[in-house]
Amino acid sequence: MPAAAARGVASREAMAKELEKSQEIRFEVLTNDGDMRRLEQLCTLKNIFAAQLPKMPRDYISRLVFDRRHVSLAILRDDAVLGGICYRPFRAQRFAEIAFCAITASEQVRGFGTRVMNHLKEHAKRSGILYFLTYADNYAIGYFKKQGFSANVGLPREKWFGFIKDYDGGTLMECYIHPTIDFLNVREMVRSQRSFVEARLVDRFEATEPRRLIDPTVDLTDNTVSLLDHVPGLRELGYTEAQLRALVGSDRAENERRAEERQAMSALLEKTKRHEASWPFLEPVDVVDVPDYLDVISDPIDLKTIHDHLKSTSRYRHFTHLKADILRMLDNCRKYNVSGLYVKTADTLEKYVLNEARKLEEHLARCVPHPDGLS
Repeated sequence: MPAAAARGVASREAMAKELEKSQEIRFEVLTNDGDMRRLEQLCTLKNIFAAQLPKMPRDYISRLVFDRRHVSLAILRDDAVLGGICYRPFRAQRFAEIAFCAITASEQVRGFGTRVMNHLKEHAKRSGILYFLTYADNYAIGYFKKQGFSANVGLPREKWFGFIKDYDGGTLMECYIHPTIDFLNVREMVRSQRSFVEARLVDRFEATEPRRLIDPTVDLTDNTVSLLDHVPGLRELGYTEAQLRALVGSDRAENERRAEERQAMSALLEKTKRHEASWPFLEPVDVVDVPDYLDVISDPIDLKTIHDHLKSTSRYRHFTHLKADILRMLDNCRKYNVSGLYVKTADTLEKYVLNEARKLEEHLARCVPHPDGLS
């Protein structure tokens, strides 16, 4: 995972950790043990999975969530279930298969997904589980990568083959749960390790203060200055000039801001695609079927094209750019159709998009301030 993306994930989880510390949220293991309260919570969690995983058959979700061999770890505010993870442990093989993982739409992009996964890792450690396996579709691969999963499965095939369910079109991913890592305090652990390394660097170069490692007259933000020549030891450590620039001052803040914005853009796009009113906009308009479309619409756009731009181009420098393309797509629909079902569908989707965009923009404003002069 890129360093900027990692910092974005860490900053969001830090907010979730604060909510947990203040007891605004908590985590609870749920099983179908016949207790009425837990059955109601499992039912709510099942509905969240069904809403956030629309391609998964509802009866299949119900069967697994209420299966007594499956366990769910839920995140709750008061007694309201906000989301969670359903999994099946195979204790003799020392792995667990993650079946479903989702957070309710109104609580996404707040670090809850990362926090509940880290709680699950700690719970798994106490149960002797060393590996998580899951089949991820294209929408989920990014999330699982951020949680430490990889498509390179190291668990011997004979340990898992025949135990887990095979899904067509899914990518099998694995996460090794290191028994010595405190997954609930990774940020603090990394900070401690970094301090240790910095202290050893000071000892290595016989300086009494870290600031004395660098010539105080050197402006590290000046691109004409070679950091490799002015900071002792960095060349020997294998750094490149570009890597050092990414660590200097405003570059770090900018990289973190970009990672947060990209996460918000992906969230808005996926929420839009999953809405029931998105069906006319999922693919480009077929100009063979609608030959006069380009005579009316000079700048066509659709959700697939927006997805491709976000994935492989630098078209969307800021969240507002992607939001503007979605709104332009809906304006194009109204311009071409004037009235009727398609226009009503566009109006419905626009109302949803504006509401979700507002929540994501509020999150961005809290998490990472935007620089002046966005364009």
